[in-house]
Amino acid sequence: MSSVSRRRFLALAGSGLGAAALVGCTATHAAERTDAAAPFPWGATPTGTPTPVPTPAPTPVPARGRELVTLLKDTPWAVEGIAIHSGKPGPRVMVLGGVHGNEPGGWFAAEAIADWQVERGSLLVLPRVNWRSAAVVERTLPEIGDINRAYPGNATGAPAQKIANAIIEVGRDFSPELLYDLHESWVFYGERGANNGTAFIGQTFSIGAGASDKDIDRLANVVRTVNGQISSREEFYMRGAATPRPGVQVVPQNPNQQPQNTQRPTPPPNGVTFSGTTSLSLGQWIKRCVPILVEMGQQDQAESRRSALHQMLVRTTLQQSGML
Repeated sequence: MSSVSRRRFLALAGSGLGAAALVGCTATHAAERTDAAAPFPWGATPTGTPTPVPTPAPTPVPARGRELVTLLKDTPWAVEGIAIHSGKPGPRVMVLGGVHGNEPGGWFAAEAIADWQVERGSLLVLPRVNWRSAAVVERTLPEIGDINRAYPGNATGAPAQKIANAIIEVGRDFSPELLYDLHESWVFYGERGANNGTAFIGQTFSIGAGASDKDIDRLANVVRTVNGQISSREEFYMRGAATPRPGVQVVPQNPNQQPQNTQRPTPPPNGVTFSGTTSLSLGQWIKRCVPILVEMGQQDQAESRRSALHQMLVRTTLQQSGML
């Protein structure tokens, strides 16, 4: 992760964020060993004598503060964000916003989250991943391609592939246990009728493949807690769990999609398209990371409310992890 100018980040995120240098701390521990009291007979092999194992150095804990972060620095596709450190050991969570430029509730929420201060662990936020498309409120631009169909990316590929690859690289460096990708769909899942297309998965909380039962139980509690504070129409459906969780509606991860009557756009002429996977696959490339893709319904739901609900999900997660 590398630092950038304050002016450049403020122009992106619109929030007054300071930068703090990271300070690593290490510790070593001496291991004690007591030799056997009596000699072993000639030719005998000692048994039961433990072999000293060096105590691994603890993971350095960054100093409390804010660190400006840039992906693809000094390129036309640079993505800027911020790492927020508590100065204490604890969980690490990563948040992506603005992967699609016509889903403003997600990037406004990520910008607000970038202003939070955690009291345990660290938080990394990339508020407007696809900022060029967000500037014109388009899903993406022909010359960029769909970042959320480009994982695992390619460092020498098309712009979307470069950005996807950079997200994985910064994720590996940051080592989050959870990664939130904040998106918006159109129609609410519970109101989709017979159409199971991608435009009809609003108000869903999808968990990437590979999550353990313990992870899913923990995230189900986040959804259950948030659902208990909002209207029945706004309630989130959970996708990615093989079995039901008490108090949470669980639906299939990959419903049959019908291409007609969905809001999924046709790629523009000469546009860049990919056959890669979405952010739900990031657990394959970022070790011990559980990705979560939230889809908020746009239809008859104000932008400010969508942003607030995104924030509520992330805030509840951090609270239940002892980070806030």
